[in-house]
Amino acid sequence: MKTVNKRLIGLLVLSVFQLIFPLLFIAAKEKVIAEGKEYLFRIQPVDPYDFFQGKYVELNVQSLSFDSKNLTDYKKNEIVYVEFSQDSLGAEINRVSKEKTVNSLKLKMYSDPSVHTTIHFKLPFKRFYLEEYKAKNVELKLARSNSKRNFVHVKILNGEFVITDITSDGKSLVIEK
Repeated sequence: MKTVNKRLIGLLVLSVFQLIFPLLFIAAKEKVIAEGKEYLFRIQPVDPYDFFQGKYVELNVQSLSFDSKNLTDYKKNEIVYVEFSQDSLGAEINRVSKEKTVNSLKLKMYSDPSVHTTIHFKLPFKRFYLEEYKAKNVELKLARSNSKRNFVHVKILNGEFVITDITSDGKSLVIEK
């Protein structure tokens, strides 16, 4: 009888741990959505399909660059925190730092600032997964728009990000209203 109780307690403890980790991950992403600052990044449409992962919208985000004259003590492949500013044309890099701030995004520096005068950053958001019928509609609308006003909406908080929407000419292609 004692071994059954120990096994039952062990199973309950294991079950609680299995529930805690996904809930903490979801809560962290929800906090970014609720409290994060939103930025718009320009995108170009691509039509992908991954047999194992399903239908998604490939986010061909335009790369952003930053003048490296103030980055003399930085090295290639160093992890940095980038702050953005927002204007009508989309997000631009405002500041690069080694310290995390509330509205900074953690990125890897792919160029050597001591060699190059301009540093280019690859942004970490490349795919946006949707239900199959929604993904196809979003891709078709993006492909037809030929607009320079296609944006992915990204909320950033404490080095983390969450993609919240895709818009074309100011109209949401994901969120049905």
